[in-house]
Amino acid sequence: MKPGRRNFIKISSVATLNLSLLGLKGTAAVINSNLTAGENSALADLEANFIHPPDSSKSSCYWWWFNGLVNEAGITRDLEEFRAKGMGEVLLVNSAGGLGGVPFPQGAKFLSEEWKALYRHAMKEAKRLNIGVGINMSSGWCMGGPWIEPENSGRWYLQAEMELEGPQKFSGKLPLPGNRVGYDKVFNPPGYKEYIDLPLEKLDYRDTAVVAIPLHQGRNQQISGKRAELLAAKSNHKDISNWAKSTEVMGPVSEPWENEPADAAIPVEQVIDLTAKVSKDGQLNWEVPAGSWKIIRTGHRMTGSRLMIAQPEGDGLSVDWYDRKGVDLQFENLGRMFIDEAAKVGNKPIYFCDDSFEDGFPNWTEKIVQHFKKYRGYDPTPYLPALLGYLVGSAEISDRFMHDYRKTLGDCMADEHYRHFADLCHKENMLVQNESAGPSRSGTISIDGLKNLGRSDFPMGEFWLGNNHEDESTITPDKPYGVSRLDYGQNKVCKMVASAAHLYGKKTASAEAFTSMRHWLDYPGSLKQALDRAFCEGINRIAIHTSTSTRPEDGKPGYEYGAGTHFNPNVTWWNKSGPFFDYVARSQYLLRSGSFVADVLYYNGDGVPNLVAQKHIDPQLGKGYDYDVCNEEVLLTRLSVRNGKLTLPDGMSYRILVLPESTRMPLAVLQKISSLVKTGATIAGPKPISDSGLKNYPDCDVQLKGLAKALWGKAGAQLRINSYGKGRVFDKGPIRNILLNDGIKPDFECSGDAPIDFIHRSTPEAEIYFVTNKHSKSLLTDCSFRIKNRMPEIWDPVKGSINRQVNFKITDGRIQLPLKFEAFQSWFIVFPKNSKITQVKKVALNYPELKAVQELSGPWQVQFDTHWGGPEMVTFDRLQDWSLHSDDRIRYFSGTAVYTKQFELALEPEAGNPVYLDLGTVKNIAEVSLNGQNLGIIWTAPWQVDISPALQKGKNELKIEVVNLWPNRLIGDAALPKEKRLTNTNISFKKEDKLLASGLLGPVVLKK
Repeated sequence: MKPGRRNFIKISSVATLNLSLLGLKGTAAVINSNLTAGENSALADLEANFIHPPDSSKSSCYWWWFNGLVNEAGITRDLEEFRAKGMGEVLLVNSAGGLGGVPFPQGAKFLSEEWKALYRHAMKEAKRLNIGVGINMSSGWCMGGPWIEPENSGRWYLQAEMELEGPQKFSGKLPLPGNRVGYDKVFNPPGYKEYIDLPLEKLDYRDTAVVAIPLHQGRNQQISGKRAELLAAKSNHKDISNWAKSTEVMGPVSEPWENEPADAAIPVEQVIDLTAKVSKDGQLNWEVPAGSWKIIRTGHRMTGSRLMIAQPEGDGLSVDWYDRKGVDLQFENLGRMFIDEAAKVGNKPIYFCDDSFEDGFPNWTEKIVQHFKKYRGYDPTPYLPALLGYLVGSAEISDRFMHDYRKTLGDCMADEHYRHFADLCHKENMLVQNESAGPSRSGTISIDGLKNLGRSDFPMGEFWLGNNHEDESTITPDKPYGVSRLDYGQNKVCKMVASAAHLYGKKTASAEAFTSMRHWLDYPGSLKQALDRAFCEGINRIAIHTSTSTRPEDGKPGYEYGAGTHFNPNVTWWNKSGPFFDYVARSQYLLRSGSFVADVLYYNGDGVPNLVAQKHIDPQLGKGYDYDVCNEEVLLTRLSVRNGKLTLPDGMSYRILVLPESTRMPLAVLQKISSLVKTGATIAGPKPISDSGLKNYPDCDVQLKGLAKALWGKAGAQLRINSYGKGRVFDKGPIRNILLNDGIKPDFECSGDAPIDFIHRSTPEAEIYFVTNKHSKSLLTDCSFRIKNRMPEIWDPVKGSINRQVNFKITDGRIQLPLKFEAFQSWFIVFPKNSKITQVKKVALNYPELKAVQELSGPWQVQFDTHWGGPEMVTFDRLQDWSLHSDDRIRYFSGTAVYTKQFELALEPEAGNPVYLDLGTVKNIAEVSLNGQNLGIIWTAPWQVDISPALQKGKNELKIEVVNLWPNRLIGDAALPKEKRLTNTNISFKKEDKLLASGLLGPVVLKK
């Protein structure tokens, strides 16, 4: 039973503020109390679960078992610590090594009886501790293993040509294609150097089709000029870095091939299918007609791509991403074992996971012709020469075929791989999690990111930390991905994942969180900025990357992964990490509540690759509005209109649908748009003039043009509209003006162009805004919300407190309140729907304006942990950086030191007027006690705590535990012989490496 509201709601303390600073009147409201018991109960549940989040809202982590170097003691310790600190879930990943050449000793061999016993122990302990376990469905990544035979692995198509003169009766062997023809610039797929140059006989070559096309000497039968520069991308041969932006991936394939006067295209009806005349060994028997003919043999080879850092027992080829057989084999050979072994201890994985697609660019599958006919409605065989650049039908027709080819691969990946994987999991009463939309190792892979993610119960992406992300200048929008690990200052794929979750009715949008190539340089306070950025992009379920499982006897920091923020019981600050996990859980609980609020839905077109760009401000929309991006499938199957809004079955709605800057659109899409507009939708974008594919060509274009003419009418000038049924169609023009003219003002605004980001959720009980300071400087700003007649409340996710006595005013029908943000600070602003503003009056204010009243200067007693080389007790005459101390025991110390000081209170305590202890600069996390009363852990700005409950008149004894990071001890140990080192790890540091600032640097000041 939930506790009563009065028993659990903590009202945060506020101090008097000089309102003239902001020029605002302090106001609040009398709340209408005519509430039903149900309304009170629902809101009370929201509040109670915010303060004490349920297990379902808690963090997850990647729990890596490297080389099976784990034991029962370490497994139990990890899971007990995860539960104690606030994790509710783990993703178990079995892998070899530690990536990047980091050495890792061998433990239990994967899939051995010893390893299975350890796995059973983990599942037994997880059940005891009520921790959910998801499992990555391979050793390392991506999906595959020794059970994947060449015919079930990823495929590349190959093509060979030969010329024949007719008439003649030809009987002979067709030439085989070169083993890597068309792939001469491959550089990025995993392990490519091991397989790219293998002879064809070792690459499982198989034929798909053989066709003949007539040749006309001296005529331009192949794509030419600048159009030819697009062929590699359009035909799925272009290998580029996974750092590529979505626009760089989608741009080349979406640029149309226009017909040119010099083109001499091959009529489709003159392409002859010879496939049935070719034997399995490549023998062609054909009565060649008169004239010159080009024979084009299209087949496919295995790419040879293998798993990344897989254990030898689980290593092997990657699956064919476009055919379900590989998934079946993976499930039968690996998934079944995970299920059966867990069942022996009465447990079951809650989900299987398919980690990020990083497998180069497979571009073919054995059954591609069959799939093509299913999805596109016509036989692709006559058009296969277009993959070599031949103009079949025309440049435009060839381009449409290439579009259909890539789109078919996208459908196959979504259905044959991800949907089938989900179906297999669901049959076992398990869920599925997929990081299925990149960033992949090649930006040209034919994926529909939203469709792939929509097949998952837990759609997932990832976000990284830049190598020097704590320096804000390295993560600005002008920095390249290699420096910032951001695209234009935002995470690469998080907006895509969030859109997929919203569009496909998933409650969570997940992310592999804090991946980096840094070692022990991060801590809760340094992670918050990246986390809040992801929250505002729509992520509401993180899996911390990473937590390596280690054996206790391997010491500390222990063996570690070569990538990822190290986040396990071996880190120095682990025992003080609980409040960080509380912050994550509170935030995730509210950010999963209700539905995301957005005004605009962008249609991303039907092209493949189809990726959603990073969160950004569309110049045509401007600040203050949020949006989602949809694909063709969602538009066709999930959108309807209700009360003039575009609505999804799960309750999400949008005010306007914006079309892409393209004049190509499938007829079926335009027909659906016509239906939406007739029933009241608002659409904005350019009028299409042709279908994008070849199905029912050219009739599809005739129908499309007629329907487009009716929809757009004479719309064309800015904000000029065409009414159609109950709805409206706008041509090009600022989307913002459309919304403003409809009376739809920005959802959120702040004064002075402050660097504040936001996201808005709506529940039956409340409107919930998460607002965060994107920078490290504190600021004051007036925040304005598109809310009428609702009382604002400030919910602090760090403290778990709720302030109902809020200073605000009503301006132009909006609620406006002044907020103060410290470095990277965030608030939830909550507007309960059952409260109405009926009378305005002055009340207390939103944040205290604190003034220093006493500095705790002079000497401090500091006790270091002697186990890690520190002195037992020293006196600091003043606060100082450990790394600059003359004593090596302090300079190279890593761990916890306890500062103590007795001080005489120089002021008279006043009831109701709190006194705060401000710690100044802390490296890197602190816990405060005063007069024997623990006042909590401080891990983020503001670095202060209310000490009033423990403060005494006269003498007071203050204790501050401060924890720094591992590098200083590791650097000190690097200068010592191995037998004298205090630490043990596989990560190398040098004695010349720069020491990190450490300790309590202050100044420590009392404020009120």
